[in-house]
Amino acid sequence: TKSTIGYLPEGVPLYLDFSPYLYLDYVCQVREIKNSKNAIKKVISDLQLEDVKDVPIETLSKGFKRRVGIAQALIHNPKLLILDEPTSGLDPFHQRTFFEIVKEFANNGAAILLSSHIISEVEKVADSMAVLREGTKVYDETYETFSSNAAEQGEDLEDAFFKFYDR
Repeated sequence: TKSTIGYLPEGVPLYLDFSPYLYLDYVCQVREIKNSKNAIKKVISDLQLEDVKDVPIETLSKGFKRRVGIAQALIHNPKLLILDEPTSGLDPFHQRTFFEIVKEFANNGAAILLSSHIISEVEKVADSMAVLREGTKVYDETYETFSSNAAEQGEDLEDAFFKFYDR
C-alpha cells in the first residue's frame, strides 16, 4: 500500500510554486501522515533543507530539488524504498548523507530497490544486484558474488559491470 512504499523517480513531479515545507505538508496530507509537523521537521533536518524550506522550489538548484524529492520519499518512514538514480544532482557531501540515511532505513528492516548506473553507489548499499540489458535480466546474484567474480578475473568492479554491455 502507499503507506509502506517510498518512491523516488528520476524526475520527481514537484510543485514548483510551493516551498519545500508546503510541498512536504501536502505530501503528508495525501499520505494521511499523523504528526506531520514532526515528520517534516525531521526530513528537513536530515536533508539539510532548513535554509530553503520557505522559498519557492522553482528557485532551487537541481541538488536542492533532488533533496526535496528524497524527503517526500522518506517522510512516512516506508518499509520499501524504490529509488531511481537517487544521487543525480547531489554534491558528494549530500550523496554521503543520502547513503547514510538509506543504510539507516535498511538497518531498520526496510527493503531498498536502487536503480543506478554508478557501480560505486550500488556497492554502498547492495546485498544483491541484478543487471538489465534492453529490458532483460542478464545477471542476478549477491553483490558479494559479483565482487568476488570480478576480483578472480582481475577486473575492477566498473569493468566487470561494463562487460554485461559488451563494452
